Parts: sequence; C-alpha cells; structure tokens
Amino acid sequence: MHISLWIRRLISAPGIVLMLLVVAGALTACAVSKVEVTPPLAQLPTTEEARCAAGGGTWDKSNFKLTDGYCAKGTPAQCQASGGNWQRVCMMGTLACVQPYADANKTCSSGADCQGRRCLQAAEARGNSQSQTGRCLPNNNPCYFGINLENGQPVPTAVAD
Repeated sequence: MHISLWIRRLISAPGIVLMLLVVAGALTACAVSKVEVTPPLAQLPTTEEARCAAGGGTWDKSNFKLTDGYCAKGTPAQCQASGGNWQRVCMMGTLACVQPYADANKTCSSGADCQGRRCLQAAEARGNSQSQTGRCLPNNNPCYFGINLENGQPVPTAVAD
C-alpha cells in the first residue's frame, strides 16, 4: 500500500481528525502556558506591623488614643529628607509629615492666593463683615483651626480632625 493512501485512510477514520486537533491544542497550550511563582507563605508579612513596614509606613504603638497601634504613612527619614517635620497632628495625635508652604503667612484674600488653598481670617477680625485680608496657612497640617476667607469675606469652614 502506498503511504499517501494509508495516510488518507487514517485521516478519514472516524474520530482521528478530532483526536489530532485535541492533541495539537494540548501541545500548544503546554508550550505557551506560564508558571507563576508566588513567595512561600513564610515570606509574606504576617502581622499588621510587618505589612505596614513592607508598604513603606511606620507602625505607631505609642499613640495614647490608638493603643493597639496603627500604620502612619511614610517614615521619619522620608519626611526629613523632603523638608518636613515628623510630628503628631490633630486630636487623635496621629503621626504625619508636616511640610511648610513657601507662602506661609503671606497676606491673602482667598484660598486661591495660597499654595495650601486656605486663607485664614485674622483672629482680631472675627465678626467683621467688611472686605478683609488674612494669612496663608503655614504648613500642610491637615488639622488647622480658623475661618477661611474667600474674596475677602469669611465663609463657613469645616475643621478637619
């Protein structure tokens, strides 16, 4: 029997073509599949403190209100390197990097005049309804106290804490 005739009979046999396609597909899938390697569980951080450090934060367990500890964003070294001061802020006393603004205490009449987007009314001007000027926030401390000015007028101010 001639070889080409033998191949035609083999291919025309029921199910052979399907079987060849399945085998070819399986071989192709094996050739292009990727093996993903994950670190052993023993290498993953297992405590909140370890996860905090792995994420670039500072674990603070000395906070008088958050006695179980919490993860503060950043580190004292990063803060100092960027010209900030690592300190406790707000009523909760959480750690934060407080950085000064270049226009600290500059005279202003609106938040748009200030890098920190806040123009604070002078304490002695409270109750005054005439157009007035204030001072730009000195730093990025998220918990500031005071009344904001917009277009020289005091506006309702929410205090963040």
